[in-house]
Amino acid sequence: MLSFIPYLTLLILLFLVGNILSWMPKGTMREQWNSMRDTRNSRSFNNDEGALTPSSALLLCQWFLFFGIILYTYLDTEFFRHLSDPDMNVAGKIAKCVLIPIAWYFFQWVMFHWWGFLLHQGDRIQILSRIYRSVHLLAGSIALILFLLQMIGWIEPESSLFLLLLIFIIAQIIFIFSGIKIFWNGFGTLYYIFLYLCAFKIAPLLIIWTKI
Repeated sequence: MLSFIPYLTLLILLFLVGNILSWMPKGTMREQWNSMRDTRNSRSFNNDEGALTPSSALLLCQWFLFFGIILYTYLDTEFFRHLSDPDMNVAGKIAKCVLIPIAWYFFQWVMFHWWGFLLHQGDRIQILSRIYRSVHLLAGSIALILFLLQMIGWIEPESSLFLLLLIFIIAQIIFIFSGIKIFWNGFGTLYYIFLYLCAFKIAPLLIIWTKI
């Protein structure tokens, strides 16, 4: 049970409070929800798209952290015992799992900014970048809920990881379709999108799959 791991209980409670506050009027999450649906405005609602506020940075870290921990609990058959009394070896394994979503997030971020630079589409890339961040901020709340349900014994690590990967896929689909909507300029646009997907999405995922 979660009550036997005090530091995880405290961590989850802190993030839960942060998420509840962020969904209040003018909160970060509510702004991201509205921002994600806006594919025409090159600026976010309160800040430039490149400026991460402390609250949005914390909520983005939530996605990385709980994605990594859920992945760790799937890979470690004795995760409860190891999380209850972690050592440097356990901490290292968790860190590696957390680095996976971090690496994917920033790899993709760099790639579509580079793509936009090559095509001279700075304003549209700003919109896409804002939506990209918003999608992951919202996904972070779901990752937190999945981990909470797993730790109180309502779902198994396999189910938790499956649902998390489903959320990841949905986030990628939202990002792709937002990109199509932002950059659509006739059917010729599909050619560039196809090149982007092959070069920066499909190929890296296939490489990761073969390594695993």
